[in-house]
Amino acid sequence: MVKKLSILCLSVMFCGSVALAADSAGNRKDQMVRLGIKTGIHLMYLVTAPFVLEMPGEEWTFGLVYGSGKLTTTQTSTTYTSGSYESVTVTDTWNFNTTELTGRYYIGNSFNIPFGLAMYNISKDNWKHTDGTTWDLDYKMTQLNLGIGNEWTYDWGGYLGVDWFQAGAKISDKVSVKQTSGSVSSSSTTSAEKESTDVNAFAGALIVTFGFGF
Repeated sequence: MVKKLSILCLSVMFCGSVALAADSAGNRKDQMVRLGIKTGIHLMYLVTAPFVLEMPGEEWTFGLVYGSGKLTTTQTSTTYTSGSYESVTVTDTWNFNTTELTGRYYIGNSFNIPFGLAMYNISKDNWKHTDGTTWDLDYKMTQLNLGIGNEWTYDWGGYLGVDWFQAGAKISDKVSVKQTSGSVSSSSTTSAEKESTDVNAFAGALIVTFGFGF
């Protein structure tokens, strides 16, 4: 709740002060470090709303991104039992973790090429297979990110970045499944591994980063 309120308040402040970012390159050059928050149309950022720590510069900016959060999904299925149909609702909670090493190369005042190495982790405890066994699932992915964007740094120290599009290319991934109850079977093991690895490289659009520099 506190993070969402902070995002709302800061958004209002940034949208009302575009004119103060005329010399974004010069303002970046005068800063040593800056702190911010990232969100946008990107599953990992929407769930984790990660914090950003960056070292800005006139032509290059480098930083670290970290955040965690939970995503709840609900699935409803119909089963036929004792001559009647019954609806069964299953709710799962996924744990998301975002860690990134990022960089930006500025072409001019605000236009830039964002890039980075991302390490995403998605896990779920007590996933239940149809045979009654339960599993702990853990999936780790490493990918390269590359996009295009604009970033404005204001005279009063704030900054606002919008990555119009960000593509991702998977480098590696690793799945770990651990059975927590029930009898071991090859079918449930295969299903658990598939449940964990059915993930493609993440991409996004309109990714917003904003905060303050010092």
